[in-house]
Amino acid sequence: MAEKPDYYKTLGVPRDATKDQIRKAFRNLARKYHPDAGGSKEKFQEINEAYEVLSDDKKRKIYDAYGTADESQIPHWGGFGGTGNPNVRTYTVNMGGDGSGADFSSWADILDSMRRGEGAFGTDWNFDDIFGGVGGMGGHATSTPRQTRGRNMKVTLNVSFDDAFHGCTKRVTVRVPNKPAMTLDVKVPAGAVDGGRLRYRGRGGEGENGGPSGDLLIETHIMPDPVFSRSGADVHMDLPVTISEAALGARVTIPTPDGSKVRVRVPAGTQDGTELSLHGKGAPNIKGSGRGDLIVHVRVKIPTDLNEKQKTALREFANADSERVRSW
Repeated sequence: MAEKPDYYKTLGVPRDATKDQIRKAFRNLARKYHPDAGGSKEKFQEINEAYEVLSDDKKRKIYDAYGTADESQIPHWGGFGGTGNPNVRTYTVNMGGDGSGADFSSWADILDSMRRGEGAFGTDWNFDDIFGGVGGMGGHATSTPRQTRGRNMKVTLNVSFDDAFHGCTKRVTVRVPNKPAMTLDVKVPAGAVDGGRLRYRGRGGEGENGGPSGDLLIETHIMPDPVFSRSGADVHMDLPVTISEAALGARVTIPTPDGSKVRVRVPAGTQDGTELSLHGKGAPNIKGSGRGDLIVHVRVKIPTDLNEKQKTALREFANADSERVRSW
């Protein structure tokens, strides 16, 4: 059996790393190993896989508990006698191509989904359906079979940043219990957001006793990009600048998510963390017209390896500098 990967070691972060530390580590490694920059495709895939798990609170919690984020390898239904509850009907959806769907990691998740009428339990359920009536959790036998709507099924479709930005069509195969495999051409709209859902009515779990089928929900998951990140229709990116560029001002050419390049003006005296907004250079607004903005976060880079000429210049600057930066 192959050794399970240590995602923390892959990204080079401690197990108690914050989301910001994980994101920064991923971006640094992604730039280094991206195939377009001459890096290793296999290493880049490992980095992406580690970031996808550790940047997602639910997946990270599962990974920390079980050493894997693959829910098919986790004993979800344990805790009733130690070997799982045979009265629980487990519905799984496997998807060929991109991603896989798995909704629940604990009984608390199941009960919460039942209350909301979401996920695999739809909106038509009772405890007899879940725990099998007699022999379940204190349930009772039902004398008359009733029509039951099929379960809603959810699968996750992994989409690259570029495909979500421009829109695309993905052909996927979905397998639902007791139904033949379905091949669907899923149209991902331009500007698709992480967690967006496409609903296919009647394509979910089969109903019981003549009841209607549930729905199939395809949820988009936007894969991380080494340069850009999304917040709705707005796109964010970091712009590293030198001390002299920040102090004296500069014009810098930067990439945009639509593939073009633009020149931005960094004003003299720009501070680290300053935001520059490029109106209309973000993603298409999926819920309306127009586009979001491209928000550029200026990051002033402090040199760590100065030569003698640079040190001399900085000493001369320090001697001539009269600005007071501390108030105490």
